[in-house]
Amino acid sequence: MIEFYKILKRPREERLALNNATKAQQIPGENTNVLYGLFGMIDASGYFPPLVFLNTFLMAGSDPCDQDGRMDQWRPFSLNETEYAEVKAGSIASRPGTLESALNCTCWEDWVQTILA
Repeated sequence: MIEFYKILKRPREERLALNNATKAQQIPGENTNVLYGLFGMIDASGYFPPLVFLNTFLMAGSDPCDQDGRMDQWRPFSLNETEYAEVKAGSIASRPGTLESALNCTCWEDWVQTILA
């Protein structure tokens, strides 16, 4: 309970950053458990998307591969560089050997197609 109050005392910008980073960690985690969820395949690839690509996914508000609607939609949002660094560090820590790479792609859609190929 004390931790909760410490969070509330932080500046608004810091609280929002914490919330976005937390959401951005939860969404791929939940997505890996959904049949045909993109992040299940991304996790297996050993790669992590660059910031601009991950933001494209987060701004969509849903996973386009979740055609059956098994995963809840989310309010679209994006990460700043600090939030992204936290999310990436958590992903790499839980999957040693994971690398951030654009895989010679220029957009999220091409990056995903490269992962799926």
